[in-house]
Amino acid sequence: MGAKDLIADSRLAFLNQENETALNLARRAIALEPRNPDAYKCAGNACMSLARYDEAIKNYSQAVKCDGANGNRYYDLGFAQATADQTVNAMNSFARAEELGCVPENLVQLYNVLGIICFDIGRYDDALVNLSKAEQLLGVDLDIMQRKAVIYGIKNDIRNGLHTANQIKMIAPSEYKGYQIAFKLLIQAKRLETAEKELQMAEKYAGPSADYYMDRITLELEKYRQDSDRAHFTAALTIIDKSLKTLKPQVKDVIDSYINAAEIHLQMENADRTIACLNAARNPADAYNNGFEVMEIRPEIHELSDYDVEDMIAEDRMRIEEELGEYGLEELVQGVEPDEDGNREYFTEIPDDPQEEEAAYRLDGQEAQYTPGLIDQINRLYVGAFTLKKDFEKVIEYARKLQTSESLQHRYMGKYTEANAMKELGMPDAASKYGEIIKFFRNAMIKDPTDMMAVSYRIQACIDLGRYDEAEQMCSLLNKDVRQPLLQKIREAKGGGDVL
Repeated sequence: MGAKDLIADSRLAFLNQENETALNLARRAIALEPRNPDAYKCAGNACMSLARYDEAIKNYSQAVKCDGANGNRYYDLGFAQATADQTVNAMNSFARAEELGCVPENLVQLYNVLGIICFDIGRYDDALVNLSKAEQLLGVDLDIMQRKAVIYGIKNDIRNGLHTANQIKMIAPSEYKGYQIAFKLLIQAKRLETAEKELQMAEKYAGPSADYYMDRITLELEKYRQDSDRAHFTAALTIIDKSLKTLKPQVKDVIDSYINAAEIHLQMENADRTIACLNAARNPADAYNNGFEVMEIRPEIHELSDYDVEDMIAEDRMRIEEELGEYGLEELVQGVEPDEDGNREYFTEIPDDPQEEEAAYRLDGQEAQYTPGLIDQINRLYVGAFTLKKDFEKVIEYARKLQTSESLQHRYMGKYTEANAMKELGMPDAASKYGEIIKFFRNAMIKDPTDMMAVSYRIQACIDLGRYDEAEQMCSLLNKDVRQPLLQKIREAKGGGDVL
């Protein structure tokens, strides 16, 4: 076979997702014609699908060397470099591709990728320029619109963000995404009443969804931040309960709902319900299938043991007869004036459609998966709940789990929380544990002087030990918003707070 035939077969294999075959055929073509750019392109395409990005870059680079006046070669190279996080090289390749010219589909993707790169490095105005260029070539594109709306939100450009959200709604009025973008922008602008109207429109035109219910919860929590009315917590729990009973959630949605309920119960200082929701989140299928309630059921509301239903019906019948006076219900019906044809039966009888009973929805065969962040959130909530219950042995258990987290914030929290729980239990080695974590946070500050989280925990540890001068000295390293609450803690501790 000649190189031309091998390249054709490589392309066909690539289209059929036979990537190893496509790569082998391309290599045979390269062996026959080492200066054929299409052979290198075929090899590069196969390597990209195989996630062998360094090898793809080498092949695309060879294609550029063989066909340096073709902008499409530079586009292929730039795309591979962007995929491999070689941002600077990708931008240089894309610039050369734009200069030489590409086929329209490559040019659209070039601007799209440049928009994403500029977004990632914080050059939001440049990102908007590139996304707008892609939009001009491609026409209406919901993905580009959504990216632009996100950028407007970051820039706090609420007006343009809402304009983009309205464009999305015009194109897809039955999808929730446009309403959701507008809602988030309105929440960001603290325009809660308008945000609530946005959700009402979404319910009317797009219908309820998991994202819709999550945003309704967000609205209630934002209202609480404004007026501190704890009734918003109950409203949020009611929304979670309704979402679980209205939708057919996936196991991930159920886990998220139980964890959100746990967060709210913790803010309400209801430790037992927090723990119950967390336990349900760890066994979501069993909890959901067995009818676990995120809200606390009050027996005095739900039990009718003090009432006799038959007596209630009889009382209602007597009340109606008294209101009708000497005429019974039949006499009242006969008293209705007939129509011009003498016919009183002018309503069309509508038969009831037979309703098939739908089997209760169950979470069966769905595996629960927990991201590291979700595990951290669960452990943190357990720490909060057991702290409320003053069960400090359990606090230590979950604090140690936090110390194994991938997140620096949660590792710090776990270290401090363990020492503090040991102090609360009056354990004899609590003082040495505090000494250990103070040294740990001091070393973290030496490694990274900008690590204000380490500073804050070190200050709190010094307060616990009664080392107020040292705590006050370190407070000067923090900004005013963080410093003032810690200084207030120091003043309170000086006034007679317990120290180790």
